[in-house]
Amino acid sequence: MPDTAAQMDPRREWLRHLGRIGADHGLFTRLDGRHLALMVEEESDTLLVSFDRMDQLWQHGAEGMPLGFDAVPAHNVSFLSLMSAGRSWFRSTEVEAMLSGLAKDGYFASFRKIIVLAASPDCGHAAARAVAHMPGARVLLARPAAAISAAHAPFETRFRSARRADPDTPPPLGPEALAHASGTTILFDPRDPCDAGQAAMFRAPNTTRIGFPLAGRALDRALAAPEAIVPLTRHLMRDTLTARTARAILRPILRADPVYRARLSARG
Repeated sequence: MPDTAAQMDPRREWLRHLGRIGADHGLFTRLDGRHLALMVEEESDTLLVSFDRMDQLWQHGAEGMPLGFDAVPAHNVSFLSLMSAGRSWFRSTEVEAMLSGLAKDGYFASFRKIIVLAASPDCGHAAARAVAHMPGARVLLARPAAAISAAHAPFETRFRSARRADPDTPPPLGPEALAHASGTTILFDPRDPCDAGQAAMFRAPNTTRIGFPLAGRALDRALAAPEAIVPLTRHLMRDTLTARTARAILRPILRADPVYRARLSARG
């Protein structure tokens, strides 16, 4: 008989699905009360690392996979996703212990290429900081927050309540950690003052900022689409991603997004 509870609660179906993937191909584990990790190991010299919000994934049931997962079979790469329940900013001793432990054990150094992916301010904030553990990584972030504290980002009005948890400490901030990256691409909405202000803070060497006016959160959805993340990841692996290429891949997907189309129509 079908599992009625699983049908009623998409979280259970989602957890079971990721549990099976982890059991068959690597690891799926709870790091603490708000964070999970999924690891898929392949015979590959490339590792994709993503930061995700699980509450935004499990609403799609078993189909809600972490950012970049579609590239695993497409490019035969290994994969590590760190996931948070809600906007935790990944401020967790267990998350940090996993990243520092993998770095200390030489796990990240065992790959010739590491690609770091994230979409949304909080996931991008955590992903940028994590690059300190993965020197030489190639990074693609959509709408990341470089910092949220009043001292570093006084213009930021979206996350004032999160400032009490002080996710910007300890250092380094994301833009400073990205000095260790081989290259960084920041996707953002230049019409959104907070998005634009945050993007301007990313000034590490080899950083490219690509604006998508009026995209807003639709940019996160577009990046997660398989028809976007698979070719984008291929370009990151080959170090051939340019602003022109990123726009050519993402614009058709954005134009199909009803929220983005509505914003364009409202602009007149």
